[in-house]
Amino acid sequence: MIDMLPDFDISLLTRIILVVLTSTTASFGNTLLKAGASRESGKELLEVRHLPRTFLKPVILGGVAVYGVSQILWITVLRILDLSQAYPLMIGLNFTLIMFIAWSYFKEPVSAGKLFGVGLIFAGIALAAAG
Repeated sequence: MIDMLPDFDISLLTRIILVVLTSTTASFGNTLLKAGASRESGKELLEVRHLPRTFLKPVILGGVAVYGVSQILWITVLRILDLSQAYPLMIGLNFTLIMFIAWSYFKEPVSAGKLFGVGLIFAGIALAAAG
């Protein structure tokens, strides 16, 4: 297959911005999905007759749309970074953003262990990137 996009040099700052934007949209999309899913009981979510009502809620559709945008951005990131660099960075950013959103919006607790774990994740990413 012929690559239709021209090759051009992308600055480090542009790469970082794209990764952060991708992580932010993925985290926001997942937050919308959680917000929509949290309004239903677990039993209702599993009943087939409730599926259209659940999945056609504006907050769920918004979450799917925002998450879809994040996947388009992710494909762009994969064009400009090695998967072995991009994936750990995305996972670390996603984990951190989701933990903060869950704490601030859903009032989920953040323990010292979670904070320490985030520190270890970023230390691991730094070690992997250096090696």
